[in-house]
Amino acid sequence: MGKLKPNPKGKYLIGVDVGGTNVRAGLVSLKGKVLLEARRPAQAQEGMKKTVVMVIEAIRELLKTKKLKASDICGLGLGVPGRHDSEKGICNYSPNFAGTFPVPILAPIEAALGIAAYMLNDANIATLGEHRFGAGRGYDQMVMITLGTGIGGGAVIDGQLRVGYTEGFAEVGHMIVDPNGPPCGCGNHGCWEAVAARDAIIRRAVFALQQGGPSILLDLAKGDIANITPALISSAAAKGDELAHEVLGETAFWVGLGCVNLITLYNPKVLVIGGGISGALPWMLPVIQQVVDTRARMVPGKTCKIVQSLLGDNAGIIGGASLVLQQQFTDSK
Repeated sequence: MGKLKPNPKGKYLIGVDVGGTNVRAGLVSLKGKVLLEARRPAQAQEGMKKTVVMVIEAIRELLKTKKLKASDICGLGLGVPGRHDSEKGICNYSPNFAGTFPVPILAPIEAALGIAAYMLNDANIATLGEHRFGAGRGYDQMVMITLGTGIGGGAVIDGQLRVGYTEGFAEVGHMIVDPNGPPCGCGNHGCWEAVAARDAIIRRAVFALQQGGPSILLDLAKGDIANITPALISSAAAKGDELAHEVLGETAFWVGLGCVNLITLYNPKVLVIGGGISGALPWMLPVIQQVVDTRARMVPGKTCKIVQSLLGDNAGIIGGASLVLQQQFTDSK
């Protein structure tokens, strides 16, 4: 946390979702509604310090557009990818950002804006948002996964978000699900995200095309396999493309297998799936559910409801706002 305290007289919250490509800052009502958004490029190649400057710029745009002062804001919460010491407001490492670490995050933001600032890992922030305002609302036992470039995770146990001793709690993307599987960006082999995240889905589709499978996918990609994305594969599936369905079905098997492990480990009442690839869930969920129903034994799959995120792309922004609300209550004790 930063040095400042939340402003109990503030009428608004600010949530910030820091991605490898964009910084998204949102002005959020006390009831969790995003009222206004400002974006800046993340400047990942220039490093996290430059990205912090982008965060400050985006927040200043929000304040200027709505003609607000720092005193109008209760506080701001950030979801930042990587490993952190959130109590000290420091990012210790973030794999998609260049430069040296650790990097102070909260101190320069508070100094520039005069607003109390808080931070957590981006997947934890999304989990907090879904728990307070989204698909996890009303559940004391909840797990969330974010499917995207990687696979992130968060867990709410007995109504409380857990982060762990080194803030590594629910680093689910790096569970090993296939010891002989492909290499992962973390340096291991067969991690869950290595077989079920963005690059694995694209690799699966490209391989199927190279084997001569009939598909409209290459036409949608304008003849260039470099243009293939999970969103494009989902579009092909929506048009009834068999190859796209097979690719998503195989991906769904691996997603389902990871979900079995999470249900066995955490025994949640609800498992929420979010992230950019969650848009493909209409074609993946039946397979995911089948895998869970078949393989979750000690903790039966039927005890856990698997649902899609309700907050979608705004989970990070609303989660950041939720962190402020949570911290306001904590600081007032």
